[in-house]
Amino acid sequence: MEALQQLVEQHDGIALKLNWITLHSRKEESAADLVEFREGKLVAFLGLYPFGNTLEVCGMVHPAYRRQGIFTSLLQRGLNSATVVSYSTILLNAPGNSDTAKPFLAAYPCRFDFSEYQMKYAEDPTSVRVESSPNGVQVTLRQAEGMDRPLLSRFDQEGFGLTAEETKQFYDPLTEEEIRQNELLVYEGEAVGKIRVSRRNQEAWIYGFVVSASRRGQGIGGTVLRQIVDRERAGGFDVWLEVALNNPNAMKLYEQAGFRVCRSQDYYAFLR
Repeated sequence: MEALQQLVEQHDGIALKLNWITLHSRKEESAADLVEFREGKLVAFLGLYPFGNTLEVCGMVHPAYRRQGIFTSLLQRGLNSATVVSYSTILLNAPGNSDTAKPFLAAYPCRFDFSEYQMKYAEDPTSVRVESSPNGVQVTLRQAEGMDRPLLSRFDQEGFGLTAEETKQFYDPLTEEEIRQNELLVYEGEAVGKIRVSRRNQEAWIYGFVVSASRRGQGIGGTVLRQIVDRERAGGFDVWLEVALNNPNAMKLYEQAGFRVCRSQDYYAFLR
């Protein structure tokens, strides 16, 4: 799959979002990925990624095997009637600059929903470096534990508009090790937010970053971003994150912290 991804990206000049962290952590019995082989060679892949009541879909086809109906067949298998009725929202994801995905999606029963920027930290050598604790704000990071499931759920509800049931469905099945991949933001002795950093191929990706609504505007977000950037860069990682275009407050925070837009991903809502 990694070899096919590299081939497709080089051929098309794009960056696919295949959620490798999720793929590597999938349990055998819960895997929801579809593949197509021709003469013993992997030529297509379709990934289905459940997030509460939302299902995200992304895939790829070897350039030499396109226009043969392979991807359409994978979608028909993946988005069968049982799957479709299980989710309130189904989103098809494609790189914003993909010249092959756009005409395919234009003819598929879906409509453009929103875009998401992928941003990379790029320190400007001419700028004045912001310290890890600007304005004296002191925030520490604590690894989450199993007992923190209610806190993690509440922060996701505040930050991403998820329902209590959606967050319960997400966090309840997680193992203790998976819960510990999250870190809690502690300010003045109180957990005021959460963040998760996933590392792969010398890239550290920030996910699920939330500051409690009652604590925003106090410099906590900027302080935590600087701590994460310093920590991950010291470990030799480039630091990345994602932000929806309809979230201008988050975009402003990330730009002030030194992140710059490198590419985008488009999301299309599946029409039932």
